[in-house]
Amino acid sequence: MLYGYNKTIHRTGEVNVELDKDGKVVSVWFRCMHLPFTRDVVDDGRAASMRSAYEQNPGRQIVAIEFDDAV
Repeated sequence: MLYGYNKTIHRTGEVNVELDKDGKVVSVWFRCMHLPFTRDVVDDGRAASMRSAYEQNPGRQIVAIEFDDAV
């Protein structure tokens, strides 16, 4: 199933991550589709590296995600 472009009223170009009160990821969404995800705790070096990467390159706009429901 292809999801994106004009197939939804939501016009965001980013993934939304929902956290519980303890800061743990409970869901990941693109527009109104929940996405599969894994949760990994990283060390301080990796966390600093990723913060720096996002600051230097804020990213691109996502226009579509393709789902394979046959797996």
